[in-house]
Amino acid sequence: MFEEPMKLGDAEFEVEEQVVSDAVEEPRRHRNVFDEIQETGHDEDFIPAITDEFCPTDAPAGSPAKVQVLAERVRKGLPLWHPEDRVSYNGFIGASSRSHD
Repeated sequence: MFEEPMKLGDAEFEVEEQVVSDAVEEPRRHRNVFDEIQETGHDEDFIPAITDEFCPTDAPAGSPAKVQVLAERVRKGLPLWHPEDRVSYNGFIGASSRSHD
């Protein structure tokens, strides 16, 4: 009256393993937008990665320090703008080129 449970054969098990391995997400192929453009000819599908390296900067806009931070973000494949980057010159003290006679 009771039927013996079916056993999975080796072939069925291998097929099942293949399905699982196909479901694993593929790692990013392109490290940054330049690699993406070189490989595909466009950057339409490039999505910057947000990693622990994506930190805000206090460097003022247009300063060599800010340009360096932005260039490094692009090289690392990070988003260009961090929501906590300095957005104003409030509290910034800079050197003046005027002479004080």
